[in-house]
Amino acid sequence: MTVLNAPVDFSGYMTERAKRRQKSPLKSLIKYIFMPDMVSLGGGCSKSTSEDGVEEGDLLVLTREGQKESSVEPLDRLLQYGGGLGIKSMMDFFTQHMEQIHSPKYEGWSIVPSVGSTDALGKAIDLFANEGDPILVAEWTYPTAIETIHQIGLEFVTVQIDSEGMIPSSLDHVCTNWSGSSPLRLIYVIPTGQNPTGATMSLSRRTEFYKVCQKHDLIIIEDDPYYFLQFANIPVVDSVQETQQLFPQLPGIHNLVPSLLSLDTDGRVIRLDTFSKLLAPNLRYGWITAQFPLIEKIMFHNENSVQQPSGFTQGLSSKLLTECWGPSGFLEHVLFLQKEYLVRRNALVSSIQKHVGNMVSLTIPTSGMFVWLKINLSPSQLATPGIMDQIFESMVSHNVLLVPGCMFSPVSDNNLVKDEPYLRAAFSYTTLDQLEDSAIRLAAALSSFGLSK
Repeated sequence: MTVLNAPVDFSGYMTERAKRRQKSPLKSLIKYIFMPDMVSLGGGCSKSTSEDGVEEGDLLVLTREGQKESSVEPLDRLLQYGGGLGIKSMMDFFTQHMEQIHSPKYEGWSIVPSVGSTDALGKAIDLFANEGDPILVAEWTYPTAIETIHQIGLEFVTVQIDSEGMIPSSLDHVCTNWSGSSPLRLIYVIPTGQNPTGATMSLSRRTEFYKVCQKHDLIIIEDDPYYFLQFANIPVVDSVQETQQLFPQLPGIHNLVPSLLSLDTDGRVIRLDTFSKLLAPNLRYGWITAQFPLIEKIMFHNENSVQQPSGFTQGLSSKLLTECWGPSGFLEHVLFLQKEYLVRRNALVSSIQKHVGNMVSLTIPTSGMFVWLKINLSPSQLATPGIMDQIFESMVSHNVLLVPGCMFSPVSDNNLVKDEPYLRAAFSYTTLDQLEDSAIRLAAALSSFGLSK
């Protein structure tokens, strides 16, 4: 039998950027999700079908050159190499969509497609940041964004957040007192249904935030995947029937909180949009809106990297959005998602209030798919090293999975945050019965630490 040689170890030749690459902390939870009888509130998976389903024929009819007339590029063209802007039918959709929903307030804005928001974030940062430069982020934020920024080699500068997201006075204080060797230029923000806290900036908060960014000449990366998942100020009620009676108060697409892009008069906002929460995460398709000189550089980046999103993804999306749905169908789909997530939010929050009670504190989210819980531990428990590891183990033993808060901290030393008493619960995918069951199981897991509702 032939014995194969072991490969030569070239890890010592790796770049510093390659060495910084780590496994996504959220991926470490996958092994728990598939445990028998586990109820998972861990992953922020989106609903991928509309109320009456998406017919396969609507999605799969992509024509060949010379076949029936269609505004969507034929399959022959979709499967060929293309430029960094992607297909024209989708670029037309993006332009009309941004004009209708956001109406940017300056001349010369433009759009370029991305392979999802993580791809877009890396390219937006690449425009302005060199290794070692600082970037402003919320004190709790999206782990994949943290890892993306960490791999690039930037320095995290944190801003305090509350129930409405980033606090402008905290941002102003950080910028005013900054003494680093490189100036503060970039700020990364999730203004709607913030991951993980669920916080949504009100219009007044967004306006104040934008003014502080103007004052300190910051470039804003607005990552807004949950923008259409807004619930206005609809209260939590106990039953699905009561929630359904409140559906007429949902914002649809016409009464959404204005985006930061829509407030931007300087061209300082780089807005990241994605279909991950609107259609399906693994489409890997999104778009970036900013002033043209920035978009042009990202287009060049596309042309020399991913080239453009998958032709299949672009063609299917164009067929669905421009021909099968059209503007009215898109509105109906957004309303369906808002109804679906409102029902789920109410189911989870009311179940937590009923079964977990005073064991935790929470702020009711008005957008998105997450509830941020603070466990009401005693001072002695908060001072106990490894307390959150113990709580996580207790949750797993009770077959319920929530994400520990430390995974959302950009602080480089995990020991400083690993026992912060926070959990993120996602209500986006689990069934309504499982949402209530998860609250019952969470209560049992926490009661073993002497907590009571």
